[in-house]
Amino acid sequence: VVTFSKKAVFGYTAMVVSSMAIAFVGYFVWGHHMYTSGMSSTARWVFSLITFLVAIPSAIKVFNWTATLYKGSINLQTPFYWAVGFIFVFMIGGFSGLVLGSLATDIHVHDTAFVVAHFHYIVFGGTGFAFFGALHYWYPKIYGKVYNGKVANIGLVIFFIGFNVLYFPMFILGMMGMPRRYYDYIETFHSTNVVSTVGSWIMVTGLIIVIVNLLRARKGSGKEIDNPWDGRTLEWSIASPPIVENFVDIPIVDHEPYDYK
Repeated sequence: VVTFSKKAVFGYTAMVVSSMAIAFVGYFVWGHHMYTSGMSSTARWVFSLITFLVAIPSAIKVFNWTATLYKGSINLQTPFYWAVGFIFVFMIGGFSGLVLGSLATDIHVHDTAFVVAHFHYIVFGGTGFAFFGALHYWYPKIYGKVYNGKVANIGLVIFFIGFNVLYFPMFILGMMGMPRRYYDYIETFHSTNVVSTVGSWIMVTGLIIVIVNLLRARKGSGKEIDNPWDGRTLEWSIASPPIVENFVDIPIVDHEPYDYK
């Protein structure tokens, strides 16, 4: 986000503190998996409150990522699109988490396909989009070659569409009452499950395009560029791929990591 908006991180200190807050509070939310297991009323509302508290630092992160883009000099490249896709799916996962964190609504969607959708928007959507964004960002640094950006973007769009077609209907299935971990389901859920299945095919198609495009660049079809993104951090100040031990001499840092002025 920073590199492709040519701006310093908005609220850097808040970002660091929010990361620490998520890690700390995350130790105390395990009870939200057990609202319907017979725990006491006191335990339920305490775990519900703590679960809602996680939303605060998470919202700070999303706000700061978006604020970093505001009035930035946006460079529309493949890693940037992956980053924006990550923010989008992470927000959907976060909003659906509020439904599961609330005692009044969780009892209706607990252990249903709604939970599967939430989990995948946060874990698979969050880590998956972030991983592929990072892979496309540092790929030129690792191999010294740039992949075909147009093909990479096509693969990303197909993957993004497939991901949402696959998992978003599960929110609907969960609210309709379809339980998770069942290998079969009643006729009422059939058409929506078909939509999800088609979404999985679309997503895998996009994934194949992304992977094949990266492999083709690795085998020689990619352009050789040391710093295609105009990155300002130290790894972009050396050749791509890096030489043994990275630096011949100890580097002298004469600018900030996000100094794009």
